[in-house]
Amino acid sequence: MKIFHSISDFNCNKKTIVTLGTFDGVHLGHQKIINRLLNSVSNDDLETVVLTFSQHPRTVLHADDKIKLLNTNEE
Repeated sequence: MKIFHSISDFNCNKKTIVTLGTFDGVHLGHQKIINRLLNSVSNDDLETVVLTFSQHPRTVLHADDKIKLLNTNEE
């Protein structure tokens, strides 16, 4: 697994298939999405990418709201 902290750091010469979401914990729903992503790649010509956010979008849009995340980014 490669981790990039900025999209400008991501450099790939392969065609890329991406899933985008707030992956604040890899529960069964997230596992299903990631497995579907991995299963959709039938050859090595595609790079799979999970794109998530360093801050939950709700904390940016509604700074007053207190939300509980399942995991931290480090976890």
